[in-house]
Parts: sequence; C-alpha cells; structure tokens
Amino acid sequence: MEDRQERSGDSSRVSNENDAESNGALQESELWEKIESTHGVERAEVLAELSHFAYSRDDYTTCLQLVETSLDLYRTSDPNASTSPSTLHQLVHLHEGKAFSHRKLQQYREAAAAFQEIARLQKERDNFEGHVQAIRAAGCDWYAAKEWEKSLACHREAQSAIDPDDTDGSRGVDALNIGMSLSKLERYEEAVANFLQARNYFKATKDPSDVHHVDYQITLAYIALGNGPEAKFYAKHEFNYAKVAENFTAEGVARMHLGKAHALCGEYEEAEAQLVQALEILTAEERKDWEDITDANRALAAVLSALGRTDEAQERLEQLATIEETYEH
Repeated sequence: MEDRQERSGDSSRVSNENDAESNGALQESELWEKIESTHGVERAEVLAELSHFAYSRDDYTTCLQLVETSLDLYRTSDPNASTSPSTLHQLVHLHEGKAFSHRKLQQYREAAAAFQEIARLQKERDNFEGHVQAIRAAGCDWYAAKEWEKSLACHREAQSAIDPDDTDGSRGVDALNIGMSLSKLERYEEAVANFLQARNYFKATKDPSDVHHVDYQITLAYIALGNGPEAKFYAKHEFNYAKVAENFTAEGVARMHLGKAHALCGEYEEAEAQLVQALEILTAEERKDWEDITDANRALAAVLSALGRTDEAQERLEQLATIEETYEH
C-alpha cells in the first residue's frame, strides 16, 4: 500500500492557478511586456503573477525559476519592505509556489525546506493556523524524502503549536504522523502509543476510513515487535473494514497481515490459508503492488518452511527472485 503521511493539500496554489487560467494567455503576454518597464518590488510582483501561469501549465521548473527570481528581488530591494504585512503575505505566497512545485517534481527535500520557511513566515505574521499547516506539510515531505528524524520533529512541533482551529481530526492526523515517523525509526512501542491516540481521535470524528488507516499502522508495528496476538487483533479490524467497505485491495493486505500474525502465534496452517488468499487477491489487481506481493510471498515461504515443506518454500523464493531482480533495480 502507498506509504505516505496525512498532509494538507495545495488548495492555495490550485485556487491561484485557476485564476491564472481564467485570465488567459493575453494577460500573460502583457505581463512579460511589463517586465521591461519595472524594477525592484514591482518587478518581483509581476514575476510572481507569471509564476501562476507556469504552474497552471504544469511547468513547475519554470515556475520555480520565476519564484526564485521574484524572491531575489524582494531580498535585494528595500530591507524594511520584507517586514510589512503585505510583503510578508507575498513572501508566503511565493514560497508556497516553490514548495508545491518541488512537491510536484517529487523533490521532497526541497519542498520540505520551503514549507519550513513558510511556517517561519506565518509565525512572524501571527498566523497560527498557517504555521501549523505549513510545519505539518514540511513533516510530510521530510517523510517522503525518508528523513524520519526531521519528519518527527516537524510533526511534534505541529502537535505542540497553538492552533485555534484544532479539532479531533487535526489532532488525530498529528498523532498518526508522529507514529509513522517513529515506526520508520523502529521505535515501535512509542509509535503504537501515538497510533492509539490517533485511533481515539478518529473514532470521535466517526470516519471509519481514518480508523482503518490507523489499524493498518498499528498492525505493522505489532508485527515488527513480534506481538502476534495484538497484531492479529488489529489485522482483524483491518479485515472487517475491508469486507464492509468492499475494498478488495484492503482485504488482500488485511489477509496478508492476518497471515503474518497467525505465524507469530505459531498457527501456521491458519497463516498459510490467509497468505494464499491474500496472494489470490493481490495478484488479481490490474495495477499490482509488487512490494505487497513480494512481502506476502516471503511470509508464505517462511510458513511453508515452518510446516516442513522446505522444497515448496525454496521453489517460491526462487520464483520470487526473478520479480525482485526486476523491480529492485
């Protein structure tokens, strides 16, 4: 399954790109002509407007170039200008363009750094909601960049920040994201404690899909800890959700987790049955998740070995090596 944290969307940029599209190519041409007669902050503002057109065309590289040039002009213009409320607002807006463009280009380290700068600027503006959203977004992009410690630090900052619009949902998101970062750092017991907090928050919002996401993470943590009974308990919750929601992919993953949990409990025949069914589902998907398929096959091979069927286990691993050689490179 996709491994990403809960984060804020790029609604601000989407709104502005829609504005840019509605204004049309004629205005873009006029803005380029205006560049010749402008200087300093005025030119920076024109470049900022042009960046929206580039973003709306999915030309994120050009958008970044325009944004960086605009930011440079702000830095080299009147030093006092950067402290005015209107300029701070524009700087936030430019860094949003920078962050979302880097994210679209899957340049997650750069995106995370840009979001952290947005968080700093929003704090300077006393915009508490904007600060929390930005630092949370930074944490998610540090996670995507596999910078687990930096991700954890950002999400803890988001959790401890003053947010007048704090809700059970937002508290659940922060606890979930902290738990996911802790899991990547193999601090599973701490992760579980945060996941359980997130689960309670999401139960209060009455959204079963969010609770299911947490159950998935809790199961993974208990499997990593070798705690079969607890892993089985939460994997069963995953399975129940998948069946009621008629989510075929989620059922396949839940059965894989149930198989692993049964194996940890020494219940190898039950484990085999679940893993075989998991593979039937996972391999039937049109867009196959090869990591899950590989994971389930390896778990099944271990179960077959435990049942004394070493030849079957070895044959499965040899077949699997062909697939791993392909997608791991």
